[in-house]
Amino acid sequence: MASVQACAFCNLPSPLTREHIWPRCIIERTPGYNARYVGKAEKFIEGELTVRDVCAVCNNGVLSMLDDYICRLYETQFSRIAPRRQPRTFIFDHSLLLRWLLKASYNSARANHSDIAVLKQYSSFILDGNPIPVRLEVRLELIGPSRNPRYLPGTDNLREIPPESVRCCRIEVPGNPVPNTTIRLVAINSFYFWLVFWALGVDATPLLARLPGKPLLASVDRITVSPRRGMLEVHADWVLNPKARESMRTFRKRNGS
Repeated sequence: MASVQACAFCNLPSPLTREHIWPRCIIERTPGYNARYVGKAEKFIEGELTVRDVCAVCNNGVLSMLDDYICRLYETQFSRIAPRRQPRTFIFDHSLLLRWLLKASYNSARANHSDIAVLKQYSSFILDGNPIPVRLEVRLELIGPSRNPRYLPGTDNLREIPPESVRCCRIEVPGNPVPNTTIRLVAINSFYFWLVFWALGVDATPLLARLPGKPLLASVDRITVSPRRGMLEVHADWVLNPKARESMRTFRKRNGS
């Protein structure tokens, strides 16, 4: 029998269902999704993240609608890798996009037991678009391909390593100049969404000035961004980590890739 507890979104007691961090449409279209990097363990592991604390009404209703919107964005925009230094205009519905980014971040936070209280306060906005979030900025950075350092002419190695992956996680900024701030990342191929949260009374300007990308404003429905960093630059935390590289080689060998 399903347990009856409070839903993580609507807070109503109900039998709980399983919610995936990523919509099925993205899982099926992202070849590398079956590997996820666990920073604390410095390794890649198999399996997708899920949470089982969402009622069927929320799961099959509003949350499903938000996933449908992101799936449409995936087909029209996220699926196309951004060439390095070529500007691209991203067209979006600010409210729907922000609600989904917060939904994915909140799910990931609960699955990883981090930043739950920070994301929980936006559950009402995720469900109905109200109230408008405060002390939050979302920035979009486009990531381009990186030149493959192991490429050799005449071999099967790729000339470039494209940003073909998804990632939803907490980000630590070395030397963060602003305490009482939280940074989350939601990445889909070339599109890297940086979410910055800060506490009441905190001036986050020094931190925001250090982060990449352009802010997404509620008053606009499009933004033009040029990729300035490549896949390997962004993921240097594990590219330069020998334990992480060995873990990825082991994972690929185990999966025949």
